[in-house]
Amino acid sequence: MPKKDMIYMDKDLNYNAEITQAKFLGNKLLVGDVLDIKVTGYDEIAIKPFNLGTISQINSNGSGSSGADLAYTIDKEGEINFPTLGKIKVEGMTLDELKADLESRLKKYLVEPIVIIKQNNLKLTFLGEFGARGQVSYSNEKMNILQAVAIGGGTKEDADLRNIRLIRNVNGVDQTITLDLTDYNISNSPYYYVQNNDILYALPNRDAQILANKTPILTKILTYSGLVGLGLVIFNFFRN
Repeated sequence: MPKKDMIYMDKDLNYNAEITQAKFLGNKLLVGDVLDIKVTGYDEIAIKPFNLGTISQINSNGSGSSGADLAYTIDKEGEINFPTLGKIKVEGMTLDELKADLESRLKKYLVEPIVIIKQNNLKLTFLGEFGARGQVSYSNEKMNILQAVAIGGGTKEDADLRNIRLIRNVNGVDQTITLDLTDYNISNSPYYYVQNNDILYALPNRDAQILANKTPILTKILTYSGLVGLGLVIFNFFRN
């Protein structure tokens, strides 16, 4: 791919105007997602029954708790079991929506509660012509496609930047979207921001594909020619 086409890596570009047009709607929570949720407020004693750390310490008679005890895993029903509040349906919510929902519920018990949520299992999978392959974890929920390419080790020289495939599971169905990283208007795409568990596949450009298709044929020809040549040498040796 010519350097002039690699706009997503051009340091002289100013993306501020473009990026402000993009709308980040948040990751939709799924079964199996792992969440850190902490309740804070003015009354430290009053908030204790609403935090896993407190409950775990009580259950373990003050002997401490493991990291797993301090996180919520969304169960197969799409729920978490929140201290005092009980089972809460969270599947399909964004972190902001869950934060607002919990704060609304907690206002029945606390004065101006504040809920802090972090998702622990954010990851992307990179395939094809990326510097990194396989799953890569990330911490910033608001991750755009350009940032994602960066944590994936960037694209290789043979990658087709106009043909980056994003595979996303929506309601149990995989959707494949083609993204053009050389397009200045990419930030207007509804897929500008990646989602947890997205798969990014960088296809080789046309020249690399042609070379790959020719190489096996060329290898076979050279191998066949070598065998024929070796056969003639052996034949002539024994004939003489």
